[in-house]
Amino acid sequence: MESTTVHNGWYLLAFRSELTEEITPLAVGRSHLIAVREGDRIRVFDAACPHRGAHLGYGGKRQGDCVVCPFHGKRIALGDAAKRWSVAEHPVLAWGEALFVRLTDDPGGDRGFEQAVKAWETTYPLVKAITLPVAVASEYVVENAFDPDHFKAVHGVPGTRGMATRTGGSGELVIEGEFLMQTSPWQDARRLEEVRWEAVRTGTVRWDYKPRFLARAFSPSVVVTEFGPPDEVHVIVTGSVPTAEGGCVARVAIGVRSDQRAALPALIEGSEKALGEDKVVWEHLDPRAPVEYDARDAPVRAFRAFCADFGDLTVEADEADEAGPER
Repeated sequence: MESTTVHNGWYLLAFRSELTEEITPLAVGRSHLIAVREGDRIRVFDAACPHRGAHLGYGGKRQGDCVVCPFHGKRIALGDAAKRWSVAEHPVLAWGEALFVRLTDDPGGDRGFEQAVKAWETTYPLVKAITLPVAVASEYVVENAFDPDHFKAVHGVPGTRGMATRTGGSGELVIEGEFLMQTSPWQDARRLEEVRWEAVRTGTVRWDYKPRFLARAFSPSVVVTEFGPPDEVHVIVTGSVPTAEGGCVARVAIGVRSDQRAALPALIEGSEKALGEDKVVWEHLDPRAPVEYDARDAPVRAFRAFCADFGDLTVEADEADEAGPER
């Protein structure tokens, strides 16, 4: 089994609808976590009891500012390092129904995401679209935004234009361009059929719909895409969380303005279809095969270089394991 890399950037850890209990067990790779609900607030902590390693998310009970361990009944403080028995707290961002987490407070892992969320969250509150387990390394999910050729080959997008990458002001990776389409894919089925038949009748395809595609990767596991012409822009957030087995859980959340809510069902349906198409490719590729990039792969190579710039927390954890527990 291949090792699972856990980086110091943001993850789309869960949706609120997945956190129905006061304490919910979660994981990022081999890092076991718990989400603790406090009214509308959700906090995330390490899950391993510092006494003997029991998972506090399975049978642990909240008691004041502690969780009572299900193994030996010790009171484990939540994020209070001054206490003998305590578990660390991790930075969390809530955006609509989506919950994001970082496993370290290293400021280099933020890449401007916290500030960007503040700019988006009121106008584009996120709703859950998809949660899908995928047997592929986590980075492939976000890489899709930086792979322009796959939009046509996998999803049938007629064409793209531009699609150039750059580094954003906070170190995030940006790609921007246009899709070339006959009409909005969010039109009703009858209108879509009319446009297609008009092209057949006249023998001429008109690219009247040229939505802007602007995607920002804030980590190897979170990309935020603004898509559409100025009067139709919506936001799609795609995230992936690695599993201990080497696969991942992909999540998609969608944000629309209050005057666009009628488009949400079509947007969610389209996202489900697209992710299903991607999954077929992901789960049958050979990640160990030799890779030979060409000139059109420049955005993909930029994304892979961006990923390499993030700290690997897996290495730190392995070194700690080799050193053994402190007594």
